Amino acid sequence: MTGERVMAGVFGLIGLLWVSQALRLRYWGDFAPGSGFLPLRLGAILIVLVVLYLIASRFTPSTVEAAARPRRPLVVGAGLLACVAIIGYVGFVVAVGAYIAFLLLAVERRPAAQSAAVAIGTPVALFLIFKTWLHVPLPLGPWGF
Repeated sequence: MTGERVMAGVFGLIGLLWVSQALRLRYWGDFAPGSGFLPLRLGAILIVLVVLYLIASRFTPSTVEAAARPRRPLVVGAGLLACVAIIGYVGFVVAVGAYIAFLLLAVERRPAAQSAAVAIGTPVALFLIFKTWLHVPLPLGPWGF
């Protein structure tokens, strides 16, 4: 839990920096929010979430299970690097689907049917949203998706 609290503190400092920079921007224009409106709110929300987490973590006992998995972040990071490495060859949908399947099956140990549903549904939904509706260019594989 100590590492998690330190990371929360880092995020809290980022939130403070974010708010301090947002205060330099115009908060409200003549008839609409200015460029500082959203960053200020998001920074404040980040700070509030960090404070709530730190308070809650004081009352939550540390688990031995979490301490027994120090390599877990490395496995997740290695999977992400593999996803980024193959995305140009197999496309967005396949690479992200494979990464989600890896996370759910190998890291989280979820049931295969549940993992397959999420690993197929999530990248397909993201593809529809970003490629079809928003026309954001995504890496396409040899299959056209």
